[in-house]
Amino acid sequence: MHNLLILYNPKYQSDLINAHLNVLRECGEVAFGKVQVKNNDMTHPFKAQLEKIYSATNEKDFTQLFITDYASLYVAKVVKITHDDCAMLAPSYYKEKDLKVDSWFIITDMREIYRNDFESVRDYFLANITMPLRDNHTYALYGNNYVYPLIIKQDQNYFENEVLYYKNIYKTQKYLDTKEMLARYCFGKSIDTLMSDSIDALVLAEIEYLENKENPLNDFSAIIMKYSKSMEREFYALFKVLFAYLGYNNPGILSIGYEVQGLKYRLKDIFEHKPNLGTYNYLMKKDEIASTFENIVPDDIKNSFSEKILEFMQVLKDIRNENMHGKNASLKEAEELRDIILGIGKESILTICLEIKARLNALCKESYNR
Repeated sequence: MHNLLILYNPKYQSDLINAHLNVLRECGEVAFGKVQVKNNDMTHPFKAQLEKIYSATNEKDFTQLFITDYASLYVAKVVKITHDDCAMLAPSYYKEKDLKVDSWFIITDMREIYRNDFESVRDYFLANITMPLRDNHTYALYGNNYVYPLIIKQDQNYFENEVLYYKNIYKTQKYLDTKEMLARYCFGKSIDTLMSDSIDALVLAEIEYLENKENPLNDFSAIIMKYSKSMEREFYALFKVLFAYLGYNNPGILSIGYEVQGLKYRLKDIFEHKPNLGTYNYLMKKDEIASTFENIVPDDIKNSFSEKILEFMQVLKDIRNENMHGKNASLKEAEELRDIILGIGKESILTICLEIKARLNALCKESYNR
């Protein structure tokens, strides 16, 4: 495992780290660009060694990229380094500001080490790294002539566990404690396979529920909407995989039409445009989709869809629609959804959703590899 250090300049983008995190949370990876410094034509003194690191970096033998502006410090798990244009996988400001990039670091995870703590960055990190190509000298904060990225030596592997750390950056301690509780008692490691928006909605709903459950007169509508948001996001991810599998085996179904709020779509559009909950049930009843589903999907998955997924979607739709039209949500309604989603006293519908999605993804891969 190699270690590189790079400086970032907030003048390029005031929320630079968060901008990259947003793409990472949405796509599962993000490109971080080494921007060319204007009026600086210094050649990297260790370019050949740097290129070897670039070529050797992959998902198995990743590189740790330490990113700092001296006030804060982050470390990123880099699985690819390239000189090819990766702006499509990067925050939009690279293109909007016409920034010239020397190389792109493809990041799949990131950890926050220090935030707004210059003394700790200086005394506990920079003072303890060495530079093997510079006679193992320690990092000189002042008066240096370094050209970045800097090849450094440090001993810690920040990504030796299977945890996805980037999902916890900038979260409050209450948020992290609540997420840990949900992982421990409800979802286990599978919590990190949820979409970031889903996790946020679930955690915030749980915090709000715990703070208000002793007040039965409270309006629980906001909690209902958070539960609804999380499940709609996960159902969308599930049905995209299902329709991809069905469509690969029967491309004709991709032309089947449907309508959402007066706008006309075909099934192939569903991969780019999230429909409402009722659309899934409508599509599953279409003859060609239903027959393809019946013929190629394993029986246990079919049973889960008909007896659990579609049935719960109707429950969710009914409760949500009532509260969207001005009715205050009761504690009983909130707890009904909470029990089903989290699996309190019963099987978790969210866990079922994740398990089916994993099975369908495996079936898709088998189909593509035939």
